[in-house]
Amino acid sequence: MALRVLTALLGLPVLLGAVWLGFPYLTILVGVVALLALREFYGLAPELATYRGLTLIGILYTLLFLVGGQFADPWYQYSPGIAFAALVFIAVPWLMARRGRNGKVAMVPFVVAGPVYVGFLLSHGLALRELDGGADYARDWLLFALLVTFATDTGAFLTGRAVGRRHMAPAVSPGKTWEGAAGGFVWSAGAAAGLGALLQLGTPVWQATLVGTAVGAMAQLGDLAESRVKRASGVKDTGALLPGHGGLLDRLDSIVFTLPVVYYLVALVLKPSS
Repeated sequence: MALRVLTALLGLPVLLGAVWLGFPYLTILVGVVALLALREFYGLAPELATYRGLTLIGILYTLLFLVGGQFADPWYQYSPGIAFAALVFIAVPWLMARRGRNGKVAMVPFVVAGPVYVGFLLSHGLALRELDGGADYARDWLLFALLVTFATDTGAFLTGRAVGRRHMAPAVSPGKTWEGAAGGFVWSAGAAAGLGALLQLGTPVWQATLVGTAVGAMAQLGDLAESRVKRASGVKDTGALLPGHGGLLDRLDSIVFTLPVVYYLVALVLKPSS
């Protein structure tokens, strides 16, 4: 537990500082994180090591998604992006579940799934930060998305450890409980209300709180989806890069599901009028 907290205390200032400074610092950080996470993703299929050409294609597409998120506004003209994000939420766990049943994986779909899961979904963070040329409200909404996601994960973890009794999905993630999920929702709503009052979001606190509950739901869905991926691949953690946490994918599982939701809500509904 102490190692988990220490890693968070060391990493969080770097992340928040990059978000505050924006381009190019955030772009570089997201690029490095995405490539390391892609490496972990491909590590879930050891047989992929013999297909180096395919992995290089995956790296290229991941970088292209990030470039698109950095410089395209609106990102994917909204509607196609929403449809694509929804497809990812469904397709990645399904793809890995099929692999878990038959012990094989179709290389090309798996290679494509990596950049989409890591690159496309993470690129929404860059797109969110660059709304209206990197306006203050865009910076604060990205901070909001990240901090509420972290609050959800922390609340679910602590509540589950303290009072968790009823398992949510024992076949997928034995440690997750309904009590922990409820705690995650409470923490997400509380964090959203507090941040809504502190940050320059350009929206009332009650709206920020509603967005926070959506973030709480998607964060826990993302956590379960990645647990399904790991279970299908027969691993507990995707790596050991973050002491006390596991791999990068183990920490990104919630974030990649919450960033698209916050981006589209802000860009389509909550964007302050100029």
